[in-house]
Amino acid sequence: MEDFIVPGVGVDVVDVERMRFALERTPKIRQRLFTPAEIEYCEKYRFFDRHYAGRWAAKEAVCKALGCGLIQWNGVEVIRRPRRAPTVRLMGKIAEFARRVGVSEEQISISISHSELSAVAVATIERGDSGFPLPDSSSG
Repeated sequence: MEDFIVPGVGVDVVDVERMRFALERTPKIRQRLFTPAEIEYCEKYRFFDRHYAGRWAAKEAVCKALGCGLIQWNGVEVIRRPRRAPTVRLMGKIAEFARRVGVSEEQISISISHSELSAVAVATIERGDSGFPLPDSSSG
C-alpha cells in the first residue's frame, strides 16, 4: 500500500424506490446491510425507506472517501444524535482498512439528504498538513 492515496471525498446517490423494493422483496436484507441501531432509527419513520436509502448512500460515500470500496456491507454505521450532524462508526474490515491508511473515525464527516425520489450522502476525510501518512509497516 506504499503508493496508495486516500481519496478523501466520496459521494453516493440511492434511488428510494429501489431501496423500498429491496426491503419489501427481502425483509432480512435489513440485518445484512444495517446495524440494529440503524434499523431502529429508520423504522420509527413513516417513510423509513428514505432513511434506509440515506444510510446506504452514506456507507458507500464513506468507503469511496477511504478508497476501499464497500468491502463489508455493515462495516460503516451511521450514528445520529438529536440536533447534531450524523457521524460514523467503523467496524470489521473497513475499520482495519482505515487504520492501515491512517484514518480515524473522528476525521470522517458525513452529510445526508433525501427526498421522496432519492437519497444522497457526501463523506469527507479531514487531512492533516502532511496528508495521510501510511503507518510504518515494521510496527505490526
